[in-house]
Amino acid sequence: MKLPPFIPLNKPKNPRQVISHSWDDRKKILASDVNLFCWQRPEITSISSYLSQLLKKELPPIKFYTSIYEIDQNIVKARLKWDQNLLNQGNLFWIDICQLTKDFLLLAKMSSGTIHLKVIDDNACSKFHTDQYKLRLFTTYYGKGTQWLPEQATNRKALGGKNELIVKDASKIQELSPYHVGVLKGTVPGIINRSKGIVHRSPRIENRKDKRIILRVDI
Repeated sequence: MKLPPFIPLNKPKNPRQVISHSWDDRKKILASDVNLFCWQRPEITSISSYLSQLLKKELPPIKFYTSIYEIDQNIVKARLKWDQNLLNQGNLFWIDICQLTKDFLLLAKMSSGTIHLKVIDDNACSKFHTDQYKLRLFTTYYGKGTQWLPEQATNRKALGGKNELIVKDASKIQELSPYHVGVLKGTVPGIINRSKGIVHRSPRIENRKDKRIILRVDI
């Protein structure tokens, strides 16, 4: 007797992305088939003005591991690396980093994470790729935003090769615009992940005077 063809149960869905104007929707990233949540918030002009002032001098990269209970005091210490005068107009920027980090760690049910805050002025990471992490919070406060690919525009077999091979349709390239807040899923070797990590890249900087300021929180 000829057996019917084997049809696997619970076949993983193609990963999808959730775009929202509400930060309250961030829990949707926890769905097994979602690999990106994007909160499309508007520009905060007072923060942009503050960062324009800071960029007149060299700003060293900031990186530190913190528990959720020590974020406030650790942010105060980190701020001094960029803003020794503790300018009043900068308060909102550092408060924003604190609140986004706390919300992210609570979302992920984690008590700690690593905060990265840095100025980017080169074309590193300009190739589309996935990263090795479970979840990451990401936002660009200044300059061009990070680009990402929806699944229908992605050739995952070409990852590691040229962008021209990875991108099926360049017209479908999307962007986490400045001040948009993304929660991204990565691809962790050895862990079965129903949702494949989001394919993304840093935008190219055409002029050396162009700079980006990005916040990244990894767990």
